[in-house]
Amino acid sequence: MDAMQEYLKKARGGRVVQTPFLEALALEELRRQAQQEGLRLETFGGLPMASRQVAVLFPEHIPAVSDPTTVVFLAFEGDLEALEDRLRALLEPGLLGDLEETQEGFLLATLPKGLKTLQEAGLQAREAAPEQLPKTRERTRSVVVPSLRVDVVGAKGFGVSRTYFAQGVKAGKVKLRGKTASAKDEVTEGDHLLAEGLGSLVVKKVLGQTKRGNVKLELEVHR
Repeated sequence: MDAMQEYLKKARGGRVVQTPFLEALALEELRRQAQQEGLRLETFGGLPMASRQVAVLFPEHIPAVSDPTTVVFLAFEGDLEALEDRLRALLEPGLLGDLEETQEGFLLATLPKGLKTLQEAGLQAREAAPEQLPKTRERTRSVVVPSLRVDVVGAKGFGVSRTYFAQGVKAGKVKLRGKTASAKDEVTEGDHLLAEGLGSLVVKKVLGQTKRGNVKLELEVHR
């Protein structure tokens, strides 16, 4: 029995079941199956518009569940890619949520076990203070993407899977510079991207290439 079926089986038995951090496609499939079986499902990403989230499955008679995620502030000397490498080496995949760069450092969504692991490894990690957290779903964020294609930038900016966003492009639900976007379109600095059902984003700055040839962007995202 795979992990998803095990989660569903336990929830059918009346238990509250928490998954590790899952990618968007896995969450979509788990939500579909939960609906078919009459189970409730809440997702928690720690950060707004998170692409990786924890799902909590529970039966109908339970009124509500709590958010199990923790947002950690990391004081780290280095770039986003270097920190991602360090985190992958230290944490199990299921403890890695989204990572965002701020003016003071980095914010990481994880679970309490992840914070403990980072502290034991000697990283300057602590639970983020309320004033360090994004206040709204409208904000500027730095992202690293492998290309400037519409589906790549849109998926990263809105925190959804690339497959999901590409389906929206194919269906004509995404506009770039006021015109319906195609799969081959690329964004440039100053571009406005509108995605039906998700919101809009502006490419504020192209900050240049990373050492690995990826592109770092500053996006202003509106939901």
